[in-house]
Amino acid sequence: MSTTANKNMVFSFFENLSVGRIKAAMDLMDEKATWLVSGKPEHIPLAGTYTKQKLVDLLGLVGTVMPAGIEMTITSGTAEGDRVVVEAEVRGVSPAGKTYDNRICFVVEVRGSTIQSVREYYDTIHTNDVLFDRTYSNEALVEN
Repeated sequence: MSTTANKNMVFSFFENLSVGRIKAAMDLMDEKATWLVSGKPEHIPLAGTYTKQKLVDLLGLVGTVMPAGIEMTITSGTAEGDRVVVEAEVRGVSPAGKTYDNRICFVVEVRGSTIQSVREYYDTIHTNDVLFDRTYSNEALVEN
């Protein structure tokens, strides 16, 4: 696929995710695709590498901690060959009434006509505070 086609497919993938069309989004991923959520698993429950099948479980977890849903707005995207980088703003409200307002960078690898991998980078401290009611002191941050 062309660089433009890769970018359009990745944008379609995120658009489907943001409106809850999970099957349509998953249809754009290769069966062996992976999704890396940055962070240390011992510090943030979402961190780790997910297979396509486990990604559906992760999306369910996000739905549990954000029952009113999230709003994702893609703010920019850049494509070069088989790599598409997407910046997005993600907003929502936790069950405790905390506002989730994060900036996320996704690095997506495309081969053929499917997504092979996604690497997600975001503010893990903000995510822990809002979604999992975990706060960290400056001392804890320095130790890690």
